[in-house]
Amino acid sequence: MTRASRPLWIAALLLVGAAGAFWGAGSVPLALLSLASVAAVVALSGVARRVLGALLVVVGVAAAFSGHWLSVTGGALVVGSGVLLALLGARMPKIGVGGQKTRADDPETDMWRALERGDDPTADGNPGTPSSNV
Repeated sequence: MTRASRPLWIAALLLVGAAGAFWGAGSVPLALLSLASVAAVVALSGVARRVLGALLVVVGVAAAFSGHWLSVTGGALVVGSGVLLALLGARMPKIGVGGQKTRADDPETDMWRALERGDDPTADGNPGTPSSNV
């Protein structure tokens, strides 16, 4: 785990803990919201992640006023995660497709791309050339 990704995983763990607290308090919708927020934290980046953090602060404060001690705990965890995202969200790395690279000269991929364009990849032995048989 790199140093830059630590706040991301801390925010995600806080939200998982909040989901458990909300579930224990009987607030299933808030528990599901917390779990969905984990996916959003991992998928989003930049300004969108900071906006999510601000929304989580509002939701956490509202949830903390329900009175049940587990809801107060869950709300505090959501607020903590939201503050972390609002402050550091733009600097956190995005997890996802960015690490996947395709090979530049992959004949199989070239053939599939030719088929997607409507070309016959077997015509003249050159993938990507238009077919004269169609």
